[in-house]
Amino acid sequence: MRIVEYDPSRRADLAGLMERVWGERPDEAELDWFYTGNPVAPASVLLAEEDAAVVGAAAVAFMRMSVGGAEVTAGMPVHLATDPGFRRRGVFAALQAENEERARAAGARLLYVVPTPPSASVLLGRLGWTALAPLRVWARLRPFRGRGQARPVERFEQPLEPSPAGGDRVLRDAAWLDWRFARSPRGYRLLEDGGYAVVGRRGRVGVLAVVEGGGDLVADAAGAADGRVLVASPPPWRRGRYALAGFVPTPRSLALLGKSLDPELPLPEHAHFELGDLDFV
Repeated sequence: MRIVEYDPSRRADLAGLMERVWGERPDEAELDWFYTGNPVAPASVLLAEEDAAVVGAAAVAFMRMSVGGAEVTAGMPVHLATDPGFRRRGVFAALQAENEERARAAGARLLYVVPTPPSASVLLGRLGWTALAPLRVWARLRPFRGRGQARPVERFEQPLEPSPAGGDRVLRDAAWLDWRFARSPRGYRLLEDGGYAVVGRRGRVGVLAVVEGGGDLVADAAGAADGRVLVASPPPWRRGRYALAGFVPTPRSLALLGKSLDPELPLPEHAHFELGDLDFV
């Protein structure tokens, strides 16, 4: 087996691997959007080859975060796939270890991931990751159509970006929001009113992806969402606002693992991610 860097000439091979692993072939244009469009940095994507066939893949997407009041670059492993016929041969561990070194060289100081059970065992064991506090999923039944004050927009020109001071979280500027949501092939609704909100849909479930700002943005976003059930992962400092909008915590949570790539930066225990920071996984 050898590890090679992905390039667009291998797009069909990668899509074929994902189809074998997950039973559905991704749109190749969506792969291009996700791997090359991120304004923080293009994704680091590696392939594992055996006799010229792609048998494994691992990517790291990059993001800006506020950690301990300072801005840092972090990475999130995504699209982790191993051909069913090559599992238990160390393919994923080799790909991930190599990609962690590439992420470090690219300036990432922290890594976070919402793992699958098979990947979690490798990350926590051989690769030295740490289990962090899980992300609680909140839900609201039967969202109603309200008369919110937030206005729909095609893109966010000057979104309200949080100060690095405060909780450990993703920082989203106009360029990142434009890439992640406005130009996403998946389709989102964007709202603005002294801040911003983004809602999407997965099947019959509406997703409150991100909210930044005060006022009635949470309620307005809930009113704009589709689906009989709306889910979110509200940050601790905004849970009261979600409760007022009818959300309640559910028994479901998302596992979260982390790893520091910088010996000078301890891994924070309580970094928070909203569903829009994660739902591409």
